[in-house]
Amino acid sequence: MSDNNTIRMSRVLCDFLVLTLIAIPLYIFHEFVPPYRRGYYCDDESIRYPWRKSTVSRQMLIVIGLLIPILLILATELFRTLAWEKKCEQEFKTYHVRNHSVHRLIVRLYCFIGYFFVGVCFNQLMVDIAKYTIGRQRPHFMDVCRPDIGYSECKNPDEYVTNWTCTTTDVKLIHEAQLSFYSGHSAFSFYAAWFTSLYLQARLFRPLFSRLLLPVIQFLLFGGAAYVSLTRVSDYKHHWSDVLVGAMMGTAIGIFVALFVAEVFKRREIPSCGPTNEFGLIRMDRPDGVITSQSNGNGSNTVVSTQHVIVSEVDPANQRLTLLPNSSSSSTIINQLPSSRWRPESFMDTASYYTARSEWDATSGRSSIFGGIGDRRFMDFQSIQSGQPSWLLESLEEEGH
Repeated sequence: MSDNNTIRMSRVLCDFLVLTLIAIPLYIFHEFVPPYRRGYYCDDESIRYPWRKSTVSRQMLIVIGLLIPILLILATELFRTLAWEKKCEQEFKTYHVRNHSVHRLIVRLYCFIGYFFVGVCFNQLMVDIAKYTIGRQRPHFMDVCRPDIGYSECKNPDEYVTNWTCTTTDVKLIHEAQLSFYSGHSAFSFYAAWFTSLYLQARLFRPLFSRLLLPVIQFLLFGGAAYVSLTRVSDYKHHWSDVLVGAMMGTAIGIFVALFVAEVFKRREIPSCGPTNEFGLIRMDRPDGVITSQSNGNGSNTVVSTQHVIVSEVDPANQRLTLLPNSSSSSTIINQLPSSRWRPESFMDTASYYTARSEWDATSGRSSIFGGIGDRRFMDFQSIQSGQPSWLLESLEEEGH
C-alpha cells in the first residue's frame, strides 16, 4: 500500500500468490509423502489402545476453528466502524483501488482475516513437517494395523521390530496411525485461540457493555482449545506429550503471527475523540501524572478525576505541593507535601515525584490526580497522546535527592 493510500492490485495478487505457495507443501505432504516408518516393541502398552471415533472430527475442527475467529473479527470491525468511530470519520484514511474508493472496513477485514489464514498455513506446515518426519505411532496403532509380528503374542519383548507388515486393509487408517506427533488439533486450536484473543485485546481498546465481556470471550476461546486438545488423549488419538507440544507450538505461532506479522497492537487505530463514559473493560491508554492545563505562572494546575475533583497548587516560596478540592464552597487542604521542592525547569518526558495518584478521565477528556498519597513515587510519565494537550508534569523530587 502506497503513501497516498492507494491499494495496488499487484500487491493484492502477490499476497494470494504467497499464500498459495505456502499451501502447496501442505498438499504435497498429504497426497504424496509417506510417513517415516518406525519400529516398535511388542510389549509397548502405549500403542495398544482401541481405535475410537473422534469426539471432534477434523472437518468439525476446521469449520469451527475458522468460522469463530472470522465471525469475531467481522463483528469487531463492524462494531468499531458503526459505533466507536461514527463521530471520527475524518480521522481515518480513505483507501482507493485504481479510481474506486474502498471503505476502511473492507481493508481491515482483508488485512486481519488474511493474516489469520497466513498463520493457519504456517501452523499446519509445522505440524506436517513434524508428523511426516517423526512418524510416531498413535495409541491405537496396534488395533488399526494388527501387524504380523508381536500383535497376538509377544515372544521377544526386548526386540525392536522394524520389518512389520499390517494385516488389515484400511490404508488410510494405517497411514493416519503413524502420524501421532504432534497433535494438529491441539496446535490449530491454540493458534486460533491466541491469535483471536490478542486481536480482540488490541482492537477493543475502549469500553464494552460489560467489564466481563471480553475476558469471557477470551476464556471461552482458550477453554474450547483445551477441550479439543484433551479429547485427543481420551479418544486415544494422541499421547499426552503430542498434545502438550501441539499446544505449545500453536501458542508460539499464534503469538508470533498476531504480534509480529499482523502487528495487531501497532494497528489499533485509536482516534482522539473518545467515548462519553468510562465504564467498560479496557481503560484508555493515557499515562499517569499528566496535567490538563498549563500553570498560570505560580505553578498551579487544575485536574479532574472521576472520583475526586482536585486543584493542585505549587507554592514555590514554601516549596510545597497542596491539593485542594475543586469546589466553590470549600477550600480545605486535603494533602500537603512540605518535604517536596518545586523545580519548574524540569519538564521532561520521564519524571519522578511524590504526589497523589493520577488517572485518565474519559468523561472530561483530561488527566487527573486524586486520593492524596504523600509517600508514593510514580515513574515514567510521557506526553499525552494525540488530540489532547501536550503538557508534561513538573518534577517534584524529595528534598535532598
